Amino acid sequence: AAFIPIYTKLKNEHPHRAQNYVSSLFSYYVLILSIITFFAVIFSKILILVLAPGFSKNPQILETASNLVKIVFPYLVLIGIVSFFTAVLNTKDRFFIPAVSPALLNLSFIAFAFFLSSHFGIYSLAFGALFGGFLQVLLTFFLFKKEGFKISFSFKFIDEIKTTLNRLLPAFASFGVSQFGFVVDTILASLIMAGAISYLYYANRIFQLPIGVFAVGLGNALLVSLSKYYAEKNQNAFDKDLNNGLRLAVVISLPASIGMIVLGKEIIEILFQRGQFSQTDTNYTYQALIGYAVGLLFYTLTRPFKSAFFAKEDVKTPLYSTIAGILGSILFAVVFVFILNFGVFGLALASSTAGIINLIYLYYFYDGFINKKAFLITFFKSSIASFFMAVAIYALKPFINNSFVLVFSGILLAIFVYFGVLILLKEDIVKNLLKRRFK
Repeated sequence: AAFIPIYTKLKNEHPHRAQNYVSSLFSYYVLILSIITFFAVIFSKILILVLAPGFSKNPQILETASNLVKIVFPYLVLIGIVSFFTAVLNTKDRFFIPAVSPALLNLSFIAFAFFLSSHFGIYSLAFGALFGGFLQVLLTFFLFKKEGFKISFSFKFIDEIKTTLNRLLPAFASFGVSQFGFVVDTILASLIMAGAISYLYYANRIFQLPIGVFAVGLGNALLVSLSKYYAEKNQNAFDKDLNNGLRLAVVISLPASIGMIVLGKEIIEILFQRGQFSQTDTNYTYQALIGYAVGLLFYTLTRPFKSAFFAKEDVKTPLYSTIAGILGSILFAVVFVFILNFGVFGLALASSTAGIINLIYLYYFYDGFINKKAFLITFFKSSIASFFMAVAIYALKPFINNSFVLVFSGILLAIFVYFGVLILLKEDIVKNLLKRRFK
């Protein structure tokens, strides 16, 4: 939101200055992240006591959590570098590979948990995070160099850096609000039961896969095109792209959320159920996954809307929507956990309410054209296709006892049934947009 408009303008008008801008911004960015990481590692135990005060009752758990922070926190620098390379690549209409890079983190988690958990226990996941971060950096850096970009360390405080910082303040505030919500969730989870934080974390890893691969890629792709159309004052093209993005978000995220619910338990069994991770742990993690899955559609739909606001150089409305969502989720979390006794499911479901409130806020304050009829038609078709997809998977379950075989065959069947029904219903949004967006 802050970088792309400035860099695009400089690239067209002053290429050499654009290169200086990239190097300077990268240098300051990495420096700040490194300083944050340094202090987080040094004061890891204090950080844990703030985030999860319930851990103070068990010194062994507190020590383990502190060690995990020391191992994992350097990932902040790695993902920061990845996000920077991704932003630059987006200006060259390169979206798909950067959007896929989060999948490397998830694959690294899975591989380290599968092969090293018996030797390193929970620390295997921490090492998996670091290794996954290195893989993400390597992938995006390779594409970065392939596209002809250059990077060097430079701490020149040029005017464009000042402009970027001014635009970043609302973005940092939005991130801070989101992290505040995460802190509250962590505190509540530490008070519910032993293992609640882990259940939410494992479920969130699965939940984040479609968001990382698709929703982020869609939002970034739209930001570039919408920024271009806004600069050209081409409102018709702006509205068309946004509406197509919203429809594509429905077509992809709705079946993904249904799939998590239908095959979620088997997916968790494959990924995590071994060693000390028991069937009971799987059940609790599955409860959390269902709660998160409810909000997948809404979280995905916020991405196109936020890109539209950012393209119009409005960074405050997305901030306010995030604040509204987090405050609402905290309220619902208290109700779900302490009044209704929903446990980890309640905390995950409260997170989903944040996505719902966020979306409602963005929709209410968006002043452009939203083609409600086309959106509802796509939603209706996707719902029908998702229903038949779920029925097909449930029909398959009694015939397969192996979780791995069931998930593998279930996903293949789901893809075939879902897109087959969409074709029969003549829904062409996927074909049209994928040709244009994911290069």
